[in-house]
Amino acid sequence: MKMLCFVCFSCVSGMLFAQSFPSVQTEAQVAAELNFLTAPMSSGGVTYLGSAGALRGLSLPLSYYSTADYWGQYVGSIPGNNLTVVDVYHPGDYTLTPSPQSPGADLQIERVNAFNGTDIYDAACWQMALGVCGRAGVQSPTGQDLFKMAQAQNVLLVVGYDGNASQTQVGANRATTHADGTFTYNGHPITSESCAYFFRMVTRNWLSQDPFMGTNYMQYVTAENLPSNPDYAAGKMTWLDWKPITGENAWGFFIGPLQTAYLNQKAMGRSYVPYSSPAVQNALGVLIALRCMQSRLGAIYYACKGSLGNTGGEPVNPYLVSVENNASALAGLMILKGVLQDELQYETSLSLGQKEYIQETLSSIQGMIYGGQTPLGAQTKGLLSFFQNNAWNARAKVFYQGGLANDPSQSSDWAPIVEPKAVDVATWGLSVLGQTLIDSWFAFGTSYNSWQQVKQWGGFFGPDGSLWGVGYSDQDGNGSSGNYKQGIISAEWTAGAINMLRCLITQYQTVAASSSDPQQKALAAQYVQSLQKDHDSMFRYVMTLRSDVYPKMPAYATVRPQNYAALIPTALDKLSFVYASKRYKIPFGWFANPIPSTTSTSWILMLHYNFNPFKFGGDYTPYSF
Repeated sequence: MKMLCFVCFSCVSGMLFAQSFPSVQTEAQVAAELNFLTAPMSSGGVTYLGSAGALRGLSLPLSYYSTADYWGQYVGSIPGNNLTVVDVYHPGDYTLTPSPQSPGADLQIERVNAFNGTDIYDAACWQMALGVCGRAGVQSPTGQDLFKMAQAQNVLLVVGYDGNASQTQVGANRATTHADGTFTYNGHPITSESCAYFFRMVTRNWLSQDPFMGTNYMQYVTAENLPSNPDYAAGKMTWLDWKPITGENAWGFFIGPLQTAYLNQKAMGRSYVPYSSPAVQNALGVLIALRCMQSRLGAIYYACKGSLGNTGGEPVNPYLVSVENNASALAGLMILKGVLQDELQYETSLSLGQKEYIQETLSSIQGMIYGGQTPLGAQTKGLLSFFQNNAWNARAKVFYQGGLANDPSQSSDWAPIVEPKAVDVATWGLSVLGQTLIDSWFAFGTSYNSWQQVKQWGGFFGPDGSLWGVGYSDQDGNGSSGNYKQGIISAEWTAGAINMLRCLITQYQTVAASSSDPQQKALAAQYVQSLQKDHDSMFRYVMTLRSDVYPKMPAYATVRPQNYAALIPTALDKLSFVYASKRYKIPFGWFANPIPSTTSTSWILMLHYNFNPFKFGGDYTPYSF
């Protein structure tokens, strides 16, 4: 793998941006990755065919590719794990769920989620990956139009039911407010499906199949009290993940669909995304929920009231804030703002009423960002105020992972969560807010120095001492003093860090070229050189997580499942990126697994085509806040 040089104002694979970075991958490798993203799971890809109502015949994405052998032979053999599980039918609500007393209950829930589930964030990344390939003129191996394929996810969001649902109940996957107050939005009930959050992860069918079904591993799975209905059987489990989360909805309704629609229009030589498009109408609906969820402090709350956390069965504190979710929401709002402004400028068929509604919406977005009135009549200080005055941990020189905003049980309006530190809140926050704004808030060089801090505790340094990528937190065993054999590298989070470096390189290079301050010019030039070295190293070594390289990398020999290539067989015409270098319980409440990942592969394709998902239009220049 060759090292890279920085190139500006160059065209890469047919896509012209102000700043372009050459790829380490060939077009043949990219085509194989696109094949993975578009092919059905039955042939080693990550799509399945919809069969329910309006979804019939549409190819829809899953989050991962995995096999029964991976879950049974490898995960089941890890010391302390026990696959034995008894699923019990409950006639009161028609559910078939693992008994909490079963030692293998959590493992079954995890593998059923991974095998059948689609996180709407992953689906949003999948849409953009298809979009950048489509705009570059890459052809789908199956001959499908990539933009039409990507639009299938928009249809799923509109109808709101599972792709293989037995009953097509419109809005089944929307978190409308219940009579008991569950899923209220910061005290505001939302009863319209089109305005409510989508659940973060959805399944193919409410009665989901355990990947052990039909295999020798079924010896560990039994079912009790089954009804006479033949749909219920041992090896089936009703879906248990019902979490309406702000971050996923920011990606699922704003970032992914709107950016993909923009790419589609540009591919056709058009200047705007039509107001009537499903991507725009979906976003306008969910904007209502997003506005309701904004606190007086300016932060947008993490989840609706009554949503359960990632671990355990306890509801999330409704005053909880995820800073990373707020970075995603800010990017989504800026993208929607750009789309609506283009419509006002170019779409001549808009009615007077539509123009007025767009203007009102733009005013609402302005209030969310800079401060204004919420739908509940309260005043919010706005997202930028929150990031500047609350979200920044000045001592650690990074953004806090999260905290509690305007919680009446707290003595102050903001109670930050200091530990664990999160890698993605730093990389995504810097990508969205940009060097220009952050350095103006906290002193020149703050953006650069924040990355230096993250590297010290979050960087994964390989056996050669080079920076290979990043993990998830400051508790992963990573960092400059860590040992790669104990640490972890994430393909997805490393790709996000590379995207951040591209933003900082682009933006500090502007300072080096145009600043009237000689000291800032000199420092910016030094920053660019240092950031470029990190970028090139990580972009080179994230390739060690590609499906044709990972099984053979000596660096992962002690953490990789034995006989990995047999556990996760890869078709010769497909390439993918695993989610992470090893199985690991992330401090934020879920397991990383070294299995082919839709979002990891999608992020790499966005990097290949120099597309920044956080910036409307995809370049690496900062927003003008």
